[in-house]
Amino acid sequence: MTDLLAHVGTALSQRYRIEHELGRGGRQLFTSPTDLRHGRLFALKVLRPEIAVSLGAERFLREIHHGTR
Repeated sequence: MTDLLAHVGTALSQRYRIEHELGRGGRQLFTSPTDLRHGRLFALKVLRPEIAVSLGAERFLREIHHGTR
């Protein structure tokens, strides 16, 4: 999972700074990156790639809009 966090950090480095993970579950990791433009923290949930493929984008977008149920 650390490789995943490093990959996400590199991909988002122009806009966000990811220093550490907050926690992890069986399918995802959580981090609180800093938005470099606005200087504030926010929550970021990153699914493991193999899980993201099997779940599909629609389910993940539903979670974003309606919360995890």
